Amino acid sequence: MKVLEVDGIRKEYGSLVAVNNLSFSLEEGQILGLIGPNGAGKTTLLEMLATLLRPSAGTAKILGKDILTNYLEIRRHIGYLPDFFNLYNDLKIDECLRFFAKTYKVPADQIEQRIEYALEKVNLTDKRYELMKNLSRGMVQRMGVGVLLVHEPDIFLLDEPASGLDPRARIELRDVLRDLSKKGKTIIISSHILSELSGFCTHIAIMDKGRMVLWGSVDEIAERADGARIIKIGVLGDIAQATESIGKYDGAKIDSSDGNMVTVQINGQLEKIAEFNRYLVESGIKVYEFSEQRKDLEDIFMAVSNAAE
Repeated sequence: MKVLEVDGIRKEYGSLVAVNNLSFSLEEGQILGLIGPNGAGKTTLLEMLATLLRPSAGTAKILGKDILTNYLEIRRHIGYLPDFFNLYNDLKIDECLRFFAKTYKVPADQIEQRIEYALEKVNLTDKRYELMKNLSRGMVQRMGVGVLLVHEPDIFLLDEPASGLDPRARIELRDVLRDLSKKGKTIIISSHILSELSGFCTHIAIMDKGRMVLWGSVDEIAERADGARIIKIGVLGDIAQATESIGKYDGAKIDSSDGNMVTVQINGQLEKIAEFNRYLVESGIKVYEFSEQRKDLEDIFMAVSNAAE
């Protein structure tokens, strides 16, 4: 089911085009990593999807409802966390979560359960009676995520949510987002720090100067950025003979050979990888490991940037 459909959305500020005719869609459970330098248009896009900013042209639909005409209904189904936000400093953590639960009209018999869930997920259970004004920057950032968890929206719009978090808290945030994805929640998370998004996004959108430079699933973008797939092969027996046989396969290029491990580049889709695997078996090579080495976002971004130059 398509949760989000963006159709030619655009935002202008005089002669400045902050977002330039973007179109894409997301389904239940997908996580989009929105990547780009400061000023790329990421925040402007999120604010339009959050119905806080009216597009100059184009539109978007969330759960089939148009952001221009059904914005009040849409707000019941989205959770937006801006880069900078304020919470009530004189409230305790659990009071703050309870306030937002009531604001979001969470059923009374579910409020305590959701508060407990949110505190656990953002690792603030032991701080529940602490005043907001006494929290560190990282704790406040986690509370922002906690407020959204109490709401339980269908789509999360997160603008630099890892800002101010220590390494452990960033890992915990990724775990929370993976858990939400498994529950069918759709997530857009922006960052200009690529390592923050590595390993858990299903899709990537690279923005620059308001345009979508590249969009697609992680696998699609990795292939478009660099058509070769990197395969790591563990071999038992004569490694020299195995390497010779691998080198004869059409489309295979040996990158390196270290001990019993051979790293190979293969051009082609998954069908080509399956054919290569069968070739190894039929050639009598004893393979104990056969795995694809996934490119991280830094590799993809650099490949795209180099191709654009």
